[in-house]
Amino acid sequence: MATAWLSLFVSAGSSGFIYSIFIPDMMADLDWPRSVLVAAASLSTVAGSFAGPVIGRFIDLRGARLVMAVSLLAISGSTLLMWGIQEPWQLFLLYGIIGGAARMTLQQVAPGAMVAQWFLRRRALAFSLTALGPPFSSLVLPPIIAVLIVSLGWRPTWAVLAIVGLAIGLPPILLLVRRRPEDMGLYPDGDAAPAAPSGPVASLIAKGRRVGEEWSFSEAVHNLGFWMLATSMALISVAPNAATIFMFPYFSDQGLSPTAAAATLSVMSLFQVISRIAFWAPVIARLGSVRYALLLWGGLLFISTVLTPFSKTEATAYAISAFFGLAMGGNMVLQLQVWPEYFGRLSVGAISGTAFMVNGIITAVAPLAAAALLDATGNYFVLYGVIAACVLAGLILQLLVGQPARRAQPGAVAAR
Repeated sequence: MATAWLSLFVSAGSSGFIYSIFIPDMMADLDWPRSVLVAAASLSTVAGSFAGPVIGRFIDLRGARLVMAVSLLAISGSTLLMWGIQEPWQLFLLYGIIGGAARMTLQQVAPGAMVAQWFLRRRALAFSLTALGPPFSSLVLPPIIAVLIVSLGWRPTWAVLAIVGLAIGLPPILLLVRRRPEDMGLYPDGDAAPAAPSGPVASLIAKGRRVGEEWSFSEAVHNLGFWMLATSMALISVAPNAATIFMFPYFSDQGLSPTAAAATLSVMSLFQVISRIAFWAPVIARLGSVRYALLLWGGLLFISTVLTPFSKTEATAYAISAFFGLAMGGNMVLQLQVWPEYFGRLSVGAISGTAFMVNGIITAVAPLAAAALLDATGNYFVLYGVIAACVLAGLILQLLVGQPARRAQPGAVAAR
Protein backbone atom coordinates (compact mmCIF):
# COMPACT_ATOMS: atom_id res chain seq x y z
CA MET A 1 0.00 0.00 0.00
CA ALA A 2 2.86 2.38 0.79
CA THR A 3 4.37 1.81 -2.65
CA ALA A 4 0.99 2.44 -4.29
CA TRP A 5 0.72 5.69 -2.31
CA LEU A 6 4.20 6.74 -3.40
CA SER A 7 3.41 5.88 -7.02
CA LEU A 8 0.42 8.23 -6.90
CA PHE A 9 2.42 10.94 -5.13
CA VAL A 10 5.26 10.91 -7.68
CA SER A 11 3.09 10.70 -10.79
CA ALA A 12 0.84 13.53 -9.56
CA GLY A 13 3.92 15.75 -9.40
CA SER A 14 3.77 16.43 -13.14
CA SER A 15 0.05 16.54 -13.87
CA GLY A 16 -3.20 18.22 -12.92
CA PHE A 17 -2.66 21.01 -10.39
CA ILE A 18 1.09 20.97 -10.92
CA TYR A 19 0.91 21.29 -14.69
CA SER A 20 -1.50 24.24 -14.39
CA ILE A 21 1.13 26.21 -12.45
CA PHE A 22 3.49 26.02 -15.41
CA ILE A 23 0.89 27.23 -17.93
CA PRO A 24 1.16 31.05 -17.50
CA ASP A 25 4.99 31.10 -17.69
CA MET A 26 5.12 28.66 -20.58
CA MET A 27 2.53 30.72 -22.48
CA ALA A 28 4.50 33.91 -21.95
CA ASP A 29 7.91 32.42 -22.79
CA LEU A 30 6.93 30.27 -25.76
CA ASP A 31 4.22 32.62 -27.07
CA TRP A 32 1.76 29.75 -27.39
CA PRO A 33 -2.02 30.04 -26.85
CA ARG A 34 -3.54 28.38 -23.81
CA SER A 35 -5.27 25.82 -26.04
CA VAL A 36 -1.91 24.34 -27.14
CA LEU A 37 -0.84 23.69 -23.55
CA VAL A 38 -4.21 22.27 -22.59
CA ALA A 39 -4.15 20.12 -25.76
CA ALA A 40 -0.96 18.49 -24.44
CA ALA A 41 -2.77 17.61 -21.22
CA SER A 42 -5.65 16.17 -23.24
CA LEU A 43 -3.27 14.16 -25.42
CA SER A 44 -1.65 12.86 -22.25
CA THR A 45 -5.01 11.58 -21.08
CA VAL A 46 -5.81 10.00 -24.46
CA ALA A 47 -2.43 8.27 -24.68
CA GLY A 48 -2.85 6.89 -21.18
CA SER A 49 -6.38 5.80 -21.95
CA PHE A 50 -5.43 3.59 -24.87
CA ALA A 51 -2.48 2.19 -22.92
CA GLY A 52 -4.69 1.34 -19.92
CA PRO A 53 -6.24 -1.96 -21.07
CA VAL A 54 -2.88 -3.32 -22.26
CA ILE A 55 -1.13 -2.29 -19.05
CA GLY A 56 -3.94 -3.72 -16.95
CA ARG A 57 -3.84 -7.08 -18.73
CA PHE A 58 -0.07 -7.29 -18.24
CA ILE A 59 -0.45 -6.51 -14.53
CA ASP A 60 -3.12 -9.23 -14.14
CA LEU A 61 -0.74 -11.79 -15.64
CA ARG A 62 2.72 -10.70 -14.45
CA GLY A 63 2.29 -8.23 -11.64
CA ALA A 64 2.99 -4.53 -11.44
CA ARG A 65 6.71 -4.26 -10.65
CA LEU A 66 8.23 -4.30 -14.15
CA VAL A 67 5.66 -2.06 -15.79
CA MET A 68 5.82 0.41 -12.88
CA ALA A 69 9.61 0.62 -13.06
CA VAL A 70 9.57 1.18 -16.83
CA SER A 71 6.82 3.77 -16.49
CA LEU A 72 8.69 5.71 -13.82
CA LEU A 73 11.81 5.80 -15.98
CA ALA A 74 9.70 7.00 -18.92
CA ILE A 75 7.93 9.74 -17.01
CA SER A 76 11.16 10.95 -15.40
CA GLY A 77 13.00 11.01 -18.73
CA SER A 78 10.22 12.85 -20.54
CA THR A 79 9.87 15.37 -17.71
CA LEU A 80 13.61 16.02 -17.72
CA LEU A 81 13.52 16.68 -21.48
CA MET A 82 10.79 19.29 -20.97
CA TRP A 83 13.70 21.61 -20.15
CA GLY A 84 14.53 22.00 -23.83
CA ILE A 85 11.19 22.12 -25.65
CA GLN A 86 10.83 24.79 -28.35
CA GLU A 87 8.02 23.49 -30.56
CA PRO A 88 4.51 22.23 -29.76
CA TRP A 89 5.22 18.78 -31.21
CA GLN A 90 7.93 18.29 -28.59
CA LEU A 91 5.46 19.06 -25.82
CA PHE A 92 2.92 16.69 -27.36
CA LEU A 93 5.47 13.87 -27.62
CA LEU A 94 7.11 14.25 -24.20
CA TYR A 95 4.27 15.34 -21.95
CA GLY A 96 1.41 14.05 -24.07
CA ILE A 97 2.29 10.62 -25.45
CA ILE A 98 5.20 9.31 -23.37
CA GLY A 99 4.21 10.97 -20.13
CA GLY A 100 0.54 10.13 -20.62
CA ALA A 101 1.07 6.39 -20.99
CA ALA A 102 3.43 6.34 -18.01
CA ARG A 103 1.08 8.35 -15.81
CA MET A 104 -1.80 5.97 -16.55
CA THR A 105 0.28 3.14 -15.10
CA LEU A 106 1.43 5.00 -12.00
CA GLN A 107 -1.74 6.98 -11.27
CA GLN A 108 -4.54 4.56 -12.06
CA VAL A 109 -4.05 0.97 -13.15
CA ALA A 110 -1.10 -0.25 -11.06
CA PRO A 111 -2.08 1.24 -7.66
CA GLY A 112 -5.70 0.13 -8.07
CA ALA A 113 -4.75 -3.43 -9.02
CA MET A 114 -2.17 -3.69 -6.23
CA VAL A 115 -4.56 -2.63 -3.47
CA ALA A 116 -7.36 -4.79 -4.88
CA GLN A 117 -5.13 -7.86 -4.79
CA TRP A 118 -3.77 -7.31 -1.27
CA PHE A 119 -6.93 -6.16 0.56
CA LEU A 120 -10.48 -7.48 0.85
CA ARG A 121 -11.99 -6.72 4.28
CA ARG A 122 -9.95 -3.54 4.67
CA ARG A 123 -10.21 -2.47 1.05
CA ALA A 124 -12.16 0.77 1.67
CA LEU A 125 -9.62 1.97 4.23
CA ALA A 126 -6.69 0.82 2.07
CA PHE A 127 -7.97 2.72 -0.96
CA SER A 128 -8.65 5.79 1.18
CA LEU A 129 -5.10 5.82 2.49
CA THR A 130 -3.53 5.03 -0.88
CA ALA A 131 -5.53 7.80 -2.55
CA LEU A 132 -3.90 10.34 -0.25
CA GLY A 133 -0.87 10.32 -2.56
CA PRO A 134 -2.11 12.90 -5.13
CA PRO A 135 -3.54 15.41 -2.62
CA PHE A 136 -0.37 15.21 -0.54
CA SER A 137 1.58 15.91 -3.72
CA SER A 138 -0.69 18.83 -4.57
CA LEU A 139 -0.53 20.08 -0.98
CA VAL A 140 3.25 20.08 -0.74
CA LEU A 141 4.40 20.87 -4.27
CA PRO A 142 2.48 23.93 -5.59
CA PRO A 143 4.12 26.55 -3.32
CA ILE A 144 7.53 24.96 -3.86
CA ILE A 145 7.07 24.86 -7.63
CA ALA A 146 5.78 28.43 -7.72
CA VAL A 147 8.93 29.58 -5.89
CA LEU A 148 11.20 27.47 -8.13
CA ILE A 149 9.62 28.89 -11.29
CA VAL A 150 10.09 32.44 -10.03
CA SER A 151 13.69 31.84 -8.93
CA LEU A 152 14.95 29.32 -11.53
CA GLY A 153 12.47 29.52 -14.41
CA TRP A 154 10.01 26.93 -15.61
CA ARG A 155 12.55 24.90 -17.59
CA PRO A 156 14.91 23.99 -14.70
CA THR A 157 11.88 23.33 -12.51
CA TRP A 158 10.79 20.49 -14.80
CA ALA A 159 14.26 18.97 -14.42
CA VAL A 160 14.08 19.19 -10.63
CA LEU A 161 10.75 17.35 -10.64
CA ALA A 162 12.17 14.58 -12.84
CA ILE A 163 15.24 13.94 -10.71
CA VAL A 164 13.42 14.00 -7.37
CA GLY A 165 10.61 11.75 -8.64
CA LEU A 166 13.01 9.11 -9.92
CA ALA A 167 15.11 9.17 -6.74
CA ILE A 168 12.21 8.61 -4.35
CA GLY A 169 10.05 6.37 -6.55
CA LEU A 170 12.26 3.73 -8.16
CA PRO A 171 13.85 1.97 -5.12
CA PRO A 172 10.53 1.03 -3.45
CA ILE A 173 9.12 -0.29 -6.74
CA LEU A 174 12.09 -2.57 -7.31
CA LEU A 175 12.35 -3.77 -3.71
CA LEU A 176 8.76 -4.06 -2.47
CA VAL A 177 6.24 -4.65 -5.26
CA ARG A 178 4.86 -8.20 -5.59
CA ARG A 179 1.98 -9.52 -7.70
CA ARG A 180 -0.45 -10.88 -5.09
CA PRO A 181 -0.25 -12.35 -1.55
CA GLU A 182 -1.15 -15.87 -2.68
CA ASP A 183 2.07 -16.00 -4.72
CA MET A 184 3.98 -15.68 -1.45
CA GLY A 185 1.86 -18.09 0.57
CA LEU A 186 -0.01 -15.21 2.22
CA TYR A 187 -3.60 -14.02 2.32
CA PRO A 188 -5.19 -10.60 1.70
CA ASP A 189 -5.34 -8.16 4.61
CA GLY A 190 -2.42 -9.95 6.28
CA ASP A 191 -4.73 -12.69 7.58
CA ALA A 192 -3.37 -16.06 8.61
CA ALA A 193 -6.20 -17.70 6.64
CA PRO A 194 -9.14 -16.45 4.59
CA ALA A 195 -11.37 -14.49 6.93
CA ALA A 196 -15.15 -14.64 7.08
CA PRO A 197 -16.83 -11.56 5.65
CA SER A 198 -17.38 -8.82 8.19
CA GLY A 199 -18.38 -5.20 8.44
CA PRO A 200 -19.75 -3.60 5.25
CA VAL A 201 -19.09 -6.71 3.16
CA ALA A 202 -21.09 -8.95 5.50
CA SER A 203 -23.88 -6.36 5.56
CA LEU A 204 -24.13 -6.38 1.76
CA ILE A 205 -24.17 -10.18 1.63
CA ALA A 206 -26.98 -10.21 4.20
CA LYS A 207 -28.97 -7.90 1.91
CA GLY A 208 -28.43 -10.22 -1.03
CA ARG A 209 -26.07 -7.86 -2.87
CA ARG A 210 -23.35 -9.20 -5.18
CA VAL A 211 -19.99 -8.35 -3.66
CA GLY A 212 -16.77 -8.76 -5.57
CA GLU A 213 -18.05 -11.40 -8.00
CA GLU A 214 -15.17 -12.74 -10.04
CA TRP A 215 -15.98 -11.46 -13.52
CA SER A 216 -13.73 -12.31 -16.43
CA PHE A 217 -12.54 -9.49 -18.64
CA SER A 218 -14.69 -10.82 -21.50
CA GLU A 219 -17.82 -10.85 -19.32
CA ALA A 220 -17.25 -7.24 -18.28
CA VAL A 221 -16.64 -5.75 -21.72
CA HIS A 222 -19.65 -7.58 -23.17
CA ASN A 223 -21.93 -6.17 -20.46
CA LEU A 224 -23.87 -2.98 -21.19
CA GLY A 225 -23.89 -2.07 -17.50
CA PHE A 226 -20.08 -1.93 -17.43
CA TRP A 227 -19.96 0.62 -20.25
CA MET A 228 -22.73 2.69 -18.70
CA LEU A 229 -20.91 2.71 -15.38
CA ALA A 230 -17.59 3.63 -17.00
CA THR A 231 -19.25 6.47 -18.93
CA SER A 232 -21.01 7.83 -15.85
CA MET A 233 -17.72 7.81 -13.90
CA ALA A 234 -16.00 9.60 -16.77
CA LEU A 235 -18.63 12.33 -17.02
CA ILE A 236 -18.50 13.02 -13.28
CA SER A 237 -14.70 13.07 -13.49
CA VAL A 238 -14.80 15.98 -15.92
CA ALA A 239 -15.02 18.27 -12.87
CA PRO A 240 -11.81 17.21 -11.08
CA ASN A 241 -9.97 16.75 -14.37
CA ALA A 242 -11.10 19.85 -16.26
CA ALA A 243 -12.37 22.41 -13.76
CA THR A 244 -9.27 22.35 -11.60
CA ILE A 245 -6.84 22.86 -14.47
CA PHE A 246 -8.34 26.34 -15.02
CA MET A 247 -8.47 27.35 -11.37
CA PHE A 248 -4.92 28.72 -11.11
CA PRO A 249 -5.32 30.87 -14.28
CA TYR A 250 -8.82 31.96 -13.17
CA PHE A 251 -7.72 33.08 -9.72
CA SER A 252 -4.71 34.82 -11.28
CA ASP A 253 -7.08 36.69 -13.63
CA GLN A 254 -9.07 37.82 -10.58
CA GLY A 255 -5.99 39.61 -9.25
CA LEU A 256 -4.50 36.99 -6.92
CA SER A 257 -0.71 36.83 -6.87
CA PRO A 258 0.95 33.68 -8.23
CA THR A 259 1.78 32.62 -4.67
CA ALA A 260 -1.79 33.14 -3.47
CA ALA A 261 -3.27 31.38 -6.50
CA ALA A 262 -0.94 28.43 -5.91
CA ALA A 263 -1.91 28.44 -2.23
CA THR A 264 -5.56 27.87 -3.17
CA LEU A 265 -4.50 24.61 -4.79
CA SER A 266 -2.75 23.63 -1.57
CA VAL A 267 -5.94 24.41 0.36
CA MET A 268 -7.87 22.19 -2.03
CA SER A 269 -5.36 19.40 -1.55
CA LEU A 270 -5.40 19.81 2.25
CA PHE A 271 -9.16 19.31 2.31
CA GLN A 272 -8.78 16.30 0.01
CA VAL A 273 -6.43 14.76 2.53
CA ILE A 274 -8.64 15.55 5.51
CA SER A 275 -11.89 14.47 3.87
CA ARG A 276 -10.56 11.14 2.61
CA ILE A 277 -9.86 10.02 6.17
CA ALA A 278 -12.40 12.01 8.21
CA PHE A 279 -15.32 11.93 5.75
CA TRP A 280 -15.11 9.60 2.76
CA ALA A 281 -13.65 6.49 4.44
CA PRO A 282 -16.33 6.39 7.19
CA VAL A 283 -19.10 7.33 4.74
CA ILE A 284 -18.22 4.51 2.33
CA ALA A 285 -17.91 2.06 5.23
CA ARG A 286 -21.26 3.10 6.66
CA LEU A 287 -23.05 2.90 3.32
CA GLY A 288 -21.54 -0.53 2.71
CA SER A 289 -21.16 0.10 -1.02
CA VAL A 290 -19.68 2.68 -3.32
CA ARG A 291 -22.95 3.19 -5.22
CA TYR A 292 -24.50 5.86 -3.00
CA ALA A 293 -21.08 7.30 -2.28
CA LEU A 294 -20.68 7.83 -6.03
CA LEU A 295 -23.89 9.85 -6.12
CA LEU A 296 -22.78 11.95 -3.15
CA TRP A 297 -19.40 12.53 -4.78
CA GLY A 298 -20.97 13.64 -8.04
CA GLY A 299 -23.41 15.94 -6.28
CA LEU A 300 -20.68 17.71 -4.34
CA LEU A 301 -18.58 18.11 -7.49
CA PHE A 302 -21.57 19.61 -9.31
CA ILE A 303 -22.11 22.20 -6.58
CA SER A 304 -18.38 23.02 -6.42
CA THR A 305 -18.19 23.56 -10.18
CA VAL A 306 -21.23 25.83 -10.23
CA LEU A 307 -19.84 27.99 -7.39
CA THR A 308 -16.29 28.39 -8.70
CA PRO A 309 -16.81 31.34 -11.12
CA PHE A 310 -18.44 33.29 -8.28
CA SER A 311 -15.12 33.30 -6.39
CA LYS A 312 -13.61 36.68 -7.12
CA THR A 313 -11.68 37.53 -3.94
CA GLU A 314 -8.86 35.80 -2.12
CA ALA A 315 -11.19 34.79 0.72
CA THR A 316 -13.81 33.27 -1.57
CA ALA A 317 -11.09 31.58 -3.62
CA TYR A 318 -9.87 29.79 -0.49
CA ALA A 319 -13.44 28.90 0.48
CA ILE A 320 -14.38 27.35 -2.86
CA SER A 321 -11.03 25.56 -3.02
CA ALA A 322 -11.78 24.00 0.37
CA PHE A 323 -15.24 22.88 -0.77
CA PHE A 324 -13.83 21.52 -4.02
CA GLY A 325 -11.25 19.64 -1.95
CA LEU A 326 -14.00 18.07 0.14
CA ALA A 327 -15.76 16.89 -3.02
CA MET A 328 -12.54 15.65 -4.62
CA GLY A 329 -11.69 13.67 -1.51
CA GLY A 330 -13.90 10.93 -2.91
CA ASN A 331 -12.39 11.12 -6.37
CA MET A 332 -9.64 8.52 -6.58
CA VAL A 333 -10.99 6.43 -3.69
CA LEU A 334 -14.20 5.69 -5.55
CA GLN A 335 -12.62 5.46 -9.00
CA LEU A 336 -10.27 2.76 -7.75
CA GLN A 337 -12.64 0.91 -5.43
CA VAL A 338 -15.68 0.53 -7.65
CA TRP A 339 -14.08 -1.95 -10.08
CA PRO A 340 -12.91 -4.66 -7.64
CA GLU A 341 -16.10 -4.24 -5.56
CA TYR A 342 -18.37 -4.77 -8.55
CA PHE A 343 -16.23 -7.12 -10.66
CA GLY A 344 -13.86 -8.90 -8.24
CA ARG A 345 -10.07 -9.08 -8.53
CA LEU A 346 -9.59 -11.85 -11.09
CA SER A 347 -9.21 -9.42 -14.01
CA VAL A 348 -9.28 -6.12 -12.13
CA GLY A 349 -6.27 -4.71 -14.00
CA ALA A 350 -7.74 -5.18 -17.48
CA ILE A 351 -11.27 -4.20 -16.39
CA SER A 352 -10.20 -1.02 -14.61
CA GLY A 353 -7.77 -0.20 -17.42
CA THR A 354 -10.60 -0.38 -19.95
CA ALA A 355 -12.82 1.76 -17.72
CA PHE A 356 -10.04 4.31 -17.42
CA MET A 357 -9.82 4.32 -21.23
CA VAL A 358 -13.42 5.56 -21.37
CA ASN A 359 -12.65 8.04 -18.60
CA GLY A 360 -9.58 9.26 -20.40
CA ILE A 361 -11.27 9.84 -23.74
CA ILE A 362 -14.06 11.92 -22.21
CA THR A 363 -11.88 13.85 -19.78
CA ALA A 364 -9.36 14.51 -22.57
CA VAL A 365 -11.90 16.05 -24.90
CA ALA A 366 -13.49 18.14 -22.15
CA PRO A 367 -10.45 20.27 -21.16
CA LEU A 368 -9.48 20.83 -24.79
CA ALA A 369 -12.99 21.92 -25.72
CA ALA A 370 -13.17 24.06 -22.58
CA ALA A 371 -9.85 25.75 -23.40
CA ALA A 372 -11.01 26.53 -26.92
CA LEU A 373 -14.27 27.89 -25.52
CA LEU A 374 -12.40 30.04 -23.03
CA ASP A 375 -10.04 31.35 -25.72
CA ALA A 376 -13.04 32.23 -27.88
CA THR A 377 -15.27 33.81 -25.22
CA GLY A 378 -13.04 34.67 -22.27
CA ASN A 379 -16.07 33.79 -20.11
CA TYR A 380 -15.41 31.57 -17.11
CA PHE A 381 -19.14 31.30 -16.32
CA VAL A 382 -19.71 29.55 -19.62
CA LEU A 383 -16.69 27.33 -19.05
CA TYR A 384 -17.78 26.11 -15.64
CA GLY A 385 -21.41 25.85 -16.76
CA VAL A 386 -20.46 23.34 -19.45
CA ILE A 387 -18.39 21.34 -16.98
CA ALA A 388 -21.29 21.29 -14.50
CA ALA A 389 -23.58 19.98 -17.24
CA CYS A 390 -21.22 17.06 -17.86
CA VAL A 391 -21.24 16.18 -14.16
CA LEU A 392 -25.03 16.32 -14.06
CA ALA A 393 -25.25 13.98 -17.05
CA GLY A 394 -22.94 11.55 -15.25
CA LEU A 395 -25.12 11.64 -12.15
CA ILE A 396 -28.25 10.84 -14.17
CA LEU A 397 -26.50 7.92 -15.89
CA GLN A 398 -25.26 6.65 -12.52
CA LEU A 399 -28.81 6.63 -11.21
CA LEU A 400 -29.89 4.58 -14.23
CA VAL A 401 -27.16 1.93 -14.14
CA GLY A 402 -26.38 1.26 -10.47
CA GLN A 403 -24.35 -1.93 -10.10
CA PRO A 404 -23.94 -3.97 -13.31
CA ALA A 405 -25.50 -7.43 -13.25
CA ARG A 406 -24.18 -10.50 -14.95
CA ARG A 407 -26.05 -12.01 -17.86
CA ALA A 408 -28.81 -14.29 -16.71
CA GLN A 409 -28.40 -16.32 -19.90
CA PRO A 410 -26.34 -16.11 -23.08
CA GLY A 411 -27.26 -13.04 -25.09
CA ALA A 412 -29.00 -11.19 -22.21
CA VAL A 413 -27.49 -8.06 -20.82
CA ALA A 414 -28.76 -6.55 -17.60
CA ALA A 415 -27.84 -3.69 -15.34
CA ARG A 416 -29.40 -2.25 -12.31
